[in-house]
Amino acid sequence: MKAQTFKTTFFAMVLLLLSSFAFAHPTGNLITIGEYVLWSYINPINDPNHYAFVMSWTKSAEPKVYLQSEHAASDFMLYTNQNDIYFIERKFLQASDEFEVRVLKSTIDKEPRVIWDWFKDDFRIGEGGFFMLSDHQMVFGKYPEIYSLKKGEQKKKYFHFDHPISKIRAVERNQLLLLGDNSCYLVQQNGTMLKEWNDLIDHDVQHAPLNLNRIFDADYANGALLIAYWGSRSFDLINASGKRQIIVQQTEPLTPHWVAFWKNEKLLFSSKLIFDGSTPKPHLVMSNEINELSVIWNPR
Repeated sequence: MKAQTFKTTFFAMVLLLLSSFAFAHPTGNLITIGEYVLWSYINPINDPNHYAFVMSWTKSAEPKVYLQSEHAASDFMLYTNQNDIYFIERKFLQASDEFEVRVLKSTIDKEPRVIWDWFKDDFRIGEGGFFMLSDHQMVFGKYPEIYSLKKGEQKKKYFHFDHPISKIRAVERNQLLLLGDNSCYLVQQNGTMLKEWNDLIDHDVQHAPLNLNRIFDADYANGALLIAYWGSRSFDLINASGKRQIIVQQTEPLTPHWVAFWKNEKLLFSSKLIFDGSTPKPHLVMSNEINELSVIWNPR
């Protein structure tokens, strides 16, 4: 019991450190919808006031701004369900030292509209992943639990799970991918285990960024697990038979953040962490079936 309490406290401290870092670096994620890829960052890239925006890209055009926040110290978290796109927009209110969030909904060809207006956010909703059960109910991850939240009500546990969870992701066939301390779990909507991947972290890794040896993000499709391994600065793929390979090994200052499967390709998002007072620079690439890389977004 004491060991579990220590583990939970330690991981909470790690998340606090990452949250402090995220105030200078954008919180968010990377999603795909049909022919489009969407991700969140800040605009302008070098803006210390941290105005969040959502970028969209398709192979037939250059990346462009899809949605821009009007608020400093803001972030966007994204989720897509069939043709619908949901955005959690978060802003920090310095005067009251608190966060507020709202929820917007759109399709790729329409302007987003507000479906949940601003409300106080004590749980950093969306930072640990989220998905919408309907326009009136969401599910979100907040270490070490998974919660359900109905519009205008208080959060509740979504289901009991035996392991602490840092991030959730809705994947194929209405299944959920849960990211734990050193494992990933594929589960049904009620938490029933379907598949798990253990011992994802190499404890002998040297010189991990910020001394944090962890998996930052993961995605699942067709039996395979794609991970952004912060600790080793690598993007790894575990195929359906369980074989693991490094598909991209990065070097300092690049640090992996987000991943997404996209048809037969893999999207790999990193940032350049230099710690010279400037904001991190993004680096998004696409890897094909034979692990050839093409750069999508690498602004200077």
